[in-house]
Amino acid sequence: MSINNIKKLSMNPHFYSLLIQSFLSGYEKPCEMKLPFMAIPILLYAESREKLVTANKRSRIDTLFQSSQIVEESKISGRTRLSGYIDRYNSLKPYCKEAIIILSSADKIVIDNHKIVLIQEVNYKNFEGIIRDWIKCAFYLGIVFSKTTKDHLSFFLGVDTK
Repeated sequence: MSINNIKKLSMNPHFYSLLIQSFLSGYEKPCEMKLPFMAIPILLYAESREKLVTANKRSRIDTLFQSSQIVEESKISGRTRLSGYIDRYNSLKPYCKEAIIILSSADKIVIDNHKIVLIQEVNYKNFEGIIRDWIKCAFYLGIVFSKTTKDHLSFFLGVDTK
């Protein structure tokens, strides 16, 4: 994929809507409204995706992003895979809102009692190449998020979701 294509995708709310749809497919239950806003900054960060590629149904947020990693023969915190998260979280909010509107308009989700309910699942296995990797990461991040609470995620990621 060329750098120009990556730039176009990185700010495309239609692409974000596909990632959110996959995230919700992994989440498998009505989702707090703020969780997709918390997921997109993780999915758009290459180092986070590198870790999510190895995720499975048993993965948890702390096991994915707290275990140390080796960089140039030095052991460093796994949380560096989330560096710059708060800036990305704040700057991506408008795009996430657009993506939620796109999904709702396409009847792929409904909003009920401040929760997002997925109507139409997406399966990452139906895609190929790099796009499959992105959608797979979103799916497994949904599974990871489903195992914890919004408050724990807010604390772990360092964001105020009120």
